[in-house]
Amino acid sequence: MHLSGETEIAATRQRVWETISNPNRAAESNSSGGSAQIEKIDDRHYRVTVSPPGGMMPMNVTLDLEITDLDAPSRIAATITGSLMGGPINGTGSIDLAELAPKQTRATWVADATLGGLLGGFDAMIQGPLQNAADQSFAALKERLEAEEVAAG
Repeated sequence: MHLSGETEIAATRQRVWETISNPNRAAESNSSGGSAQIEKIDDRHYRVTVSPPGGMMPMNVTLDLEITDLDAPSRIAATITGSLMGGPINGTGSIDLAELAPKQTRATWVADATLGGLLGGFDAMIQGPLQNAADQSFAALKERLEAEEVAAG
C-alpha cells in the first residue's frame, strides 16, 4: 500500500523540522479521529500505540518505530514494524522539506506499508481511509504551524 502527499506551509523550514522530527509533537497534529501514545526508547526508537480512526479496527495496534535517516532540517525517514490479528505490519516512510522562501516550506511525504496475515487482502479497502487520515493530519499540522508562525511574528 502506497500513500503520499505534499503541502506548502507558511512557516520556516526550521519550525516545520522541529515539529516533524519530534514524534510526540508531530502526533499532536493527528486530526483523523484516531489517537497515538508514544514511548521513547532512545533517540531513534519509539513504541507507538495507535487507535485507528473511525473504528476501522476495534483495537489498539502497537508498532515499533525506528528513525532510519535524519538529515536536519530537510529529511526524516523511519520504519515501522508490528503485528495485528496475527499478521505482520511493516512500513517505511519519509518526509522531505524544501525551503521555498524564508517563511514558506514544502513538505513532501511518502509511506509504503505491507499488511500480512488476515489483513493482507484488505490493503485496497483501507488505503483510501488511511490516505484521508494522513491528508487530514498534514492539514492540521499546516494549520498549527502557520498559527505558530504568525504568533511568533
